[in-house]
Amino acid sequence: ARLAAAEARVRSTSSFVTDTRVLAPTRGVVAARQVEDGEHVARGASMFTVVRNDVLELAANVPARRAGDLRAGLPVRFTADGRRFDGRVARVSPTIDPASRSLTVYVEVPNADGALRGNSFATGRVVGRSVRDALLVPTAALRQGADSSSTYVYRINGDKIQRAPVRLGIVDDVQGIAQVAEGLDTGDRVVVGNVGTLGEGMRVTVVGEGNGAGTTAGAPVGAAGPVTRSK
Repeated sequence: ARLAAAEARVRSTSSFVTDTRVLAPTRGVVAARQVEDGEHVARGASMFTVVRNDVLELAANVPARRAGDLRAGLPVRFTADGRRFDGRVARVSPTIDPASRSLTVYVEVPNADGALRGNSFATGRVVGRSVRDALLVPTAALRQGADSSSTYVYRINGDKIQRAPVRLGIVDDVQGIAQVAEGLDTGDRVVVGNVGTLGEGMRVTVVGEGNGAGTTAGAPVGAAGPVTRSK
């Protein structure tokens, strides 16, 4: 009888020891502790906050007008804490916030070295499509026709202004550049910025490249710049 009682006490003590071990459901770093040594913990109470920081999730708001361009798997480039990071779209919210007219994109970010901290503020972009050797112009050079359905630029042809209709490809509002699929050639010079009153055939003299360019007609030209190709 004494042996049975001793064995029961051993089993009970072993059970107590086992109950003192706390195992995390996943690997990670303890970010916060909610209990102290010797404290009685109720069943289901929170004891620790464990952060798995080898892979983080970035929740980003994207304008609703870009909803059709978003899908899982697209690359994302963003900056946080002064450093650049890369990730991929994991999922896209199916609903649009009616107040901000934006939807949430969830980005999976590899973070094996722990360089990115949780709750950091980030800004970046989703790369919907990449085009090599694209013909580029500043978006400030683009102008809308009277019906708003056509786009054109003022091209400087010799000493005259020429209205050149263009067909656009990708437009990057963040960097302020647009792909021209048709209507311009590499090396063409276009008028950038608020040009005031200019028109087809007006004779001009470019007095400088960049800010401060002007015309003999007296209407200020924001800038005159070359059409370039992306690398």
